[in-house]
Amino acid sequence: MAEKILLDTSVLIEIFDYGKGKDLLRNECAISIVSVYEYMRYKDKAEETMELLENAFDIIPLDDIVILSASNIFKKLKEKGTMVNENDIYIAASAIAYGLRLYTKDSDFLKIKNVFKTFKLAIK
Repeated sequence: MAEKILLDTSVLIEIFDYGKGKDLLRNECAISIVSVYEYMRYKDKAEETMELLENAFDIIPLDDIVILSASNIFKKLKEKGTMVNENDIYIAASAIAYGLRLYTKDSDFLKIKNVFKTFKLAIK
């Protein structure tokens, strides 16, 4: 059975807008609700886009476990003097909280990986 993975917004764009990286869809895929927002905010047909994403993926909400994980990430990064985009923190927290490997094209997630060695990350 294929690994369940979390797709970052950068990978969603690559798959849906450019038709690249569709091989990842052979896995059971999830996305963060933050990626839903990031992806659909530039689309003309927001409702249709949301429906497409909801039908294609498991959506991970900003629930208690994700928020606690995000808070921990933020604190650890701040201690190191490293800042990361807040949305990236939420997306990484979703992966960490649910034990998913995050697939992304965004190297900023390496800053989180440097602080959280158990963060499963794949840069495409």
